Amino acid sequence: MLTIQLENQLACYSGHEHLRGCVVYHCPNPIDIQEVRVSFYGRAKAKVQKIKGATATFRSKSILFHEEKTLATPNGGQLARNTYEWPFEFTFPSQVESPSKWPEKAPFRSDEHHPLPPSFAVDVGDSQRKLHCVIEYRIEVQMFKPQKTFLSKKAPLYTEALRVNFLPLAAQWEPTDHADKLSRKHKDEVFTVRSLLLLPENRGRSLKVGEKFQSWLSKKQLPQFDFKASFIYSTRVLQGSPVACLLDVVPCTDGSSMPFPGITLQSVSIAVMSRTSARASQSLRGSITGEVDDRLEILSKTSLGMPVLGPLDLNETFGPLIFRHSDVSFSTFTISRSYRLCASFTFECVGKTFEFNANDLEFFIVSDVVSPTVQMTPMEQGTAITGVFELADTNSRRSSSDEYDDSPPSYSMAAPDSEKPPTKN
Repeated sequence: MLTIQLENQLACYSGHEHLRGCVVYHCPNPIDIQEVRVSFYGRAKAKVQKIKGATATFRSKSILFHEEKTLATPNGGQLARNTYEWPFEFTFPSQVESPSKWPEKAPFRSDEHHPLPPSFAVDVGDSQRKLHCVIEYRIEVQMFKPQKTFLSKKAPLYTEALRVNFLPLAAQWEPTDHADKLSRKHKDEVFTVRSLLLLPENRGRSLKVGEKFQSWLSKKQLPQFDFKASFIYSTRVLQGSPVACLLDVVPCTDGSSMPFPGITLQSVSIAVMSRTSARASQSLRGSITGEVDDRLEILSKTSLGMPVLGPLDLNETFGPLIFRHSDVSFSTFTISRSYRLCASFTFECVGKTFEFNANDLEFFIVSDVVSPTVQMTPMEQGTAITGVFELADTNSRRSSSDEYDDSPPSYSMAAPDSEKPPTKN
């Protein structure tokens, strides 16, 4: 029986931690062994399937880092009946350590030393593509028998692997006094209202046919009123928290003494677009890139007739704007996960309707790592290794395909750095 044991294992790593442990082998009978190796690596695997037109499947595997150590080379090539322990130690990197073999192309990254992506697994699709993406980190041990001939294949006799979970520091929430202000952006638009109804003597009545015809012929001579609408949003959203959104409507004054007309909000719609992107290659058919978008409405109101002037907190007015999302934003050689806001507002002023659209507004989802000093018991370690984290989108599902192995676990807590050296029998 071959097992991997980590001391004081963390539920979630973020880089630079030491992974100390040992490989334990219970040998029931003498066996010929050439060597015992342990490796620590990270990899990103993607499968892109074309659905429309000629069906084709493209696969890719990118090595993010790889470190290997030889634990034992038995003298005489034989292990006697006994229990053996071989200690090992690795340091979790924080950056990709493998050179890029992929060309520069948005939204993917091709720089060699970009931050490691988080553990990730998703299976999504639309009418054009199916994407299967996995990012995993493993400690793997292999035992090899002596080669009988020089040309014989060096296949491992035994293999055992242990997944470890990773969440980069760049994807973790770091609250500061100025974080809220620094992470805010806005989309603005100025609207111009021209109408005889802007005159004080015409307030509260409808235009006659002749007045409408006159207004149509001489639009530039009509009284004018300008107002600016601003959609203010946060570019960093904490998992499970509302998306901070404000609507600010202000008049644009030029010293005119004309009273402000009433502006009403008639409808509002806000949606989140989550995009999973993957690229893969096939030796005979070239390469392919696939993108799958999922739209989730988080606010939709019509026939409001709500007077607006000044800032309006949409979370306070309509309730928390929360959507289910458990994947942080990231990008690496072949896989990317990104999010965008799409907002639409309809205003009415003196009988005229104006539409304000703020689309394709990129924002980033960051993780709130709770209790970073909690240690894991052996039972909790087993739970963390086999767990599968929840999907961000209800139309997607995590993969459990044998081709890509089981999904990596969620990252919701971490344990301390204090560790003890392994003991030997």
